[in-house]
Amino acid sequence: MYEMLSLILFDQSNFTIRNSADIILRDILSIITDNTFFTYNSLLLIGISFYLIINYNKTDDKFNLFFMLLMFFEGITFGIILVFLLNGFDFLNFNYDYYLYDYNFMFYSCLGAGIWEEVLFRFIFLNLFILTTSKFLNKYSSLIMSVFISSILFSLFHYIGSLGDVFILYTFIIRLFGGIYLSIVYLYRGLGISMISHIIYDFILVTIPVI
Repeated sequence: MYEMLSLILFDQSNFTIRNSADIILRDILSIITDNTFFTYNSLLLIGISFYLIINYNKTDDKFNLFFMLLMFFEGITFGIILVFLLNGFDFLNFNYDYYLYDYNFMFYSCLGAGIWEEVLFRFIFLNLFILTTSKFLNKYSSLIMSVFISSILFSLFHYIGSLGDVFILYTFIIRLFGGIYLSIVYLYRGLGISMISHIIYDFILVTIPVI
């Protein structure tokens, strides 16, 4: 959906409008190719196809629509819980007029944040920190340190670049708590659930001023 929306919403001149975490990963991909859109989507399709082929005869791994719906509703629940946990705090400084009534762009932005920030900070960084710290710390100390470090990076990430927010300690701490929460969801419920939770959380935030 994210890739298709980018084609629908933007022409070639504005095609670079993406989530910052997405841009970081695509910049890495650009080292080997100039056409990151084609290369990324080709690798994505190949990866999905390969996974489906090697797991075709494994009953437990076959696609289950009901299971996917349960994942979706679980992610919605965790996302709503996060909104209530952080409700009342001025932890985002979005220019709401920029998003006003443009639901397609809002959904696109939330998809990008939910997918790519979870891939970058939970799937890549968190696992990398766990792998590294587990060599000299016990299991629980490694998890705690890795969650904390990856969540700090996740929070700092929102203040980097020309579109980043102005650094405020209060908003930094709130985002840190959000990163810790999503890290726990990722560790115990998986990447899919943490992505959905993140998407729902962001979408609720940017649609509240419109509603």
